[in-house]
Amino acid sequence: MAKIAFLGTGAMGSAMIRNYLKGGHKVTAYNRTIAKAKPLEDAGAKIAATPIEAVEGAEVVISCLTNDDASRGSWNGENGALKGNFKPGAYAIEASTASLEWIRELDGLARAKGMNFLDCPVAGRPDLANAGKLKVFAGGAKEDVDAMRPVLDAISAAVIHFGPVGSGITFKLIYNVMGALQVAATAEGLLACEAAGIDLRVAADAFSNGATGSPHVKLHSKNMAEGIIDDPIMFTGKNRIKDTSYGIEVINSFGAQSVLGRGTRQVWEQMVEQGMELRNDSELIDALRAAHKAG
Repeated sequence: MAKIAFLGTGAMGSAMIRNYLKGGHKVTAYNRTIAKAKPLEDAGAKIAATPIEAVEGAEVVISCLTNDDASRGSWNGENGALKGNFKPGAYAIEASTASLEWIRELDGLARAKGMNFLDCPVAGRPDLANAGKLKVFAGGAKEDVDAMRPVLDAISAAVIHFGPVGSGITFKLIYNVMGALQVAATAEGLLACEAAGIDLRVAADAFSNGATGSPHVKLHSKNMAEGIIDDPIMFTGKNRIKDTSYGIEVINSFGAQSVLGRGTRQVWEQMVEQGMELRNDSELIDALRAAHKAG
C-alpha cells in the first residue's frame, strides 16, 4: 500500500481519497479551505495545513484541483508540494483538468526535483468517483503507468494510456469539448422543440433513444425536460467554459480545427451573462431561455 499525499478535497478529490483509504492506502490530504477537508479525518485521512506538510514522506503526490492557478499554487507556490520532503523517486500525478501548457511545465518542475511524473486527468462525475469507477486518461512512460497501476486502479474502472506526458490531458480536453458540445446541443435542441410546441419529456425520450442518444444526451435531456437540479452541483457552467477554453487552446496548438469548440464556448458563456455560471450544467437550458427573453 502506498503513502499518498492528495491535494484538493472537492467533490472529486474527496471521493478519490475515500477510495484510497478503503483500499488500505495511507492518505494525507490538503485543501486550501481546511474546513472542507475535515470530514475526511473520520474516514482515516490525515489533514495537512500546507502542501509541504502533506507530502512529508509521500511516495505518491496526487493533485485534483479546479484549474491551472489552483494547481500551480499547490505544487509550486510559497508552500508548494515540490518544496516538500517526499520520498526520493516519488511519483507526481496531476489528475486535474488543466492546460497542456501547465502540464508540460509541471512535468519539468517535478522531474527537476527528482520525481517521476504522470498526467492522469479523470473522467466521470462525483457519483462515479464515489463508486471508484472513474476513467483515467494517462500520459507518461509506460513503465511509470505500470508502476502506478495499483494507485490508479483504486479509483477507476479503466486506465487508458495514450502515450507520453501530455497525451492524457490532450485527450481529456478534446473529450471535454465534445461533451460540452453535446450538452449545449441538447439545450438548444430542446428549446427548439419547446418553441415548436413539442412536449419536452417526449422530445427528451426520443433524443435519448434515437441515434442522438449519447450518455450526455440521456442524462441532460431528462434533467432539462423535467427541471431536475442536481444537489450537490455536479459540474458548473463555469467549469464547462474553463475546460472548453483549455480544449480550444490545445486543439489550435496542433493546428487542428475548433470551429464547433468556439461555438460551444459561446453557448456556455450565456450562463455567465445570466449570472448562472456557478449553477449545474443541466441548467444551461434556463440560461438560454433567460437570454432569449432578454434579447
